[in-house]
Amino acid sequence: MIRLPSFVPTLPNAIETARELLAEAEAVDVHDHGRVIESHGSLTVCLEQLLAALDAEGSKAR
Repeated sequence: MIRLPSFVPTLPNAIETARELLAEAEAVDVHDHGRVIESHGSLTVCLEQLLAALDAEGSKAR
């Protein structure tokens, strides 16, 4: 598994990025395998950042 450098965006930024990437993913042609794989990678990184932002928000509340 490839590990990217840790980056924790603010929760609002992570949510905005997730929405943007989901909108882009909806437009990907399922027959364009390269774009499908690229979209999967982008969404995976986005999900990791979103979860990190949620964890950071949770630790602030404690």
